This record gives sequence, C-alpha cells and structure tokens, in this order.
Amino acid sequence: MMARNSDGELEEQSTEGYQEAAFEAFMCPLTKQVMQDPVTIETGQTFEREAILKWFRECRDNGRRPTCPLTQSELRTTDINPSIALRNVIDEWRARNDEKDLEKACNALRLHPEDDEDDTLRAMAYISQICQRSGAKKNLVRGQGIISTLADLLKSSSRRVRLKSLQVLRTVVEDNDQNKEELGK
Repeated sequence: MMARNSDGELEEQSTEGYQEAAFEAFMCPLTKQVMQDPVTIETGQTFEREAILKWFRECRDNGRRPTCPLTQSELRTTDINPSIALRNVIDEWRARNDEKDLEKACNALRLHPEDDEDDTLRAMAYISQICQRSGAKKNLVRGQGIISTLADLLKSSSRRVRLKSLQVLRTVVEDNDQNKEELGK
C-alpha cells in the first residue's frame, strides 16, 4: 500500500497487521469510546445509549431540563432512536479488525511459537477472547488453520504454553462440531 510519509513523499507501507482506524462518527462524544449501541436524540446528535441516558438522569437529578450535551440546547423530549445503520457499520468495522487481529495472532503462533513465550501466550489469549465473543469467530479460527498449531503447542517444553493451549483448544471446539472434527484430525 502506498502512503505519504511525514515529508509528504509517497512510500510503500506494509499492510500486515493493519488496523482500520475508527471514524470519528463511531465515537460517543460523552464516553470517547467506540459505540456499542448508538442512539440519536432530537438534535440529531448520536451517543452511546447508556451514556445519554445517564446524562438525562443527571439533568433530572440536578433539577434541570434535559439538554443536548453537545449543543446545550434544551430538549423537548428525551426520546432516543436506535441508529441501526451506524451500529451495523461499526459492527462491520469491528469484524474486519477482528479478522486482521486474528490473522496476526495466528501468524505469530505459526511462525515463532517457541521464540517468545509471552508473545505465544498473548496470541493464544487473543484467540480465546475472540472465540468467546462469538461462535462465528470460532469458524474464522478454523479457517485460519490454527487448530493443528494449537494442538502442536501441547508438546511445548513450557508448562504455561501447554496449559494455555489446552484452554484455548477447549474454547475453540466448545459447541462447534466442525472444530471438534478438525481437532480430531
């Protein structure tokens, strides 16, 4: 991929491990975090559901009429509307980044499983976390061909690596017959 360096010149950059940055529209102005459940208020501003509801409670608890935290304009209503399109775009962005992170973790295990125990443990922890988030992510792990690598790590000289490998394999195959079959091979 070509990109401009600090001098404004074009140069080749690696896309391995590339993470898409979050768009500003993904960030809740109150929490400064990527939104999980974006909702829109009457001013057209979008916030994380829990954050704007907390704002409205604080307004009420302080005896004030509800206002928009960005524009400070007084609101006629505290009705909120789910921003389904934005939530879907954020979910797609997360899925793309999860795939990139998973690919990076799997490559770390395949290329250098014994070189750095801490890196190996971190990669396995990430694989476990991503599989716990969603059953579909377990299929991504199988698609990366990492199940056999995890099984091979059971032969590691490191007790910590063997234990973590066993834990991750359990997570990867739990409630997933195809992954169980892959492990059996």
